[in-house]
Order: sequence, then structure tokens, then C-alpha cells
Amino acid sequence: MPRWLAHLLVVLGWLLTPGWAWAASHVGLWLGAMVALRFTSPFVMLAIAGAGALLFGFAVLWTWVRFMRHLPHLLSHHMAPRTTEEHAAIAAAD
Repeated sequence: MPRWLAHLLVVLGWLLTPGWAWAASHVGLWLGAMVALRFTSPFVMLAIAGAGALLFGFAVLWTWVRFMRHLPHLLSHHMAPRTTEEHAAIAAAD
């Protein structure tokens, strides 16, 4: 994998972080609202829906940030060596 592509993937991944958290909070809000329909108190219903949004949003955000911190290491195994490293590896093999 070319180095520019690896760097582009890292930048795009970090730019996607708020989008993932936003989408997960909407899914959590929807699921929380589905659970909250079983209650009669509007305050309890809002609290459950909000807790679902908070839980899902932070869980996905935490997971994504952990993944993005490991991404450069994962991509480094697929990147082509730099030209200076390539010459050093050839010289060491001789």
C-alpha cells in the first residue's frame, strides 16, 4: 500500500469520528425510545431515551478512537518501505 494512501486513510478515519458518534447516538436514542414506550411517565421516557443515546454514542466513540489509535500500526505492515529504508535493507542483505 502506498504511504500516501495509508496517511489518507488515517486522516479520513479521524474525520469520520464525529459522524460515527452522531450516528450511534441516534441509534441509541431510537432504541431507548422503543424501550421507553413501556413506561407512562414522560420524564422516565426521556431519561431512558437520553441514556440510550449517551451510552451508544460514548461506546462507539470509545471503540472508534481505540481503533484509530492502532490504525497506523496496522497500516504499517502493508505500507511500502521508504526509499531510504529500501536501500538500507538491500545493503544489509548483501
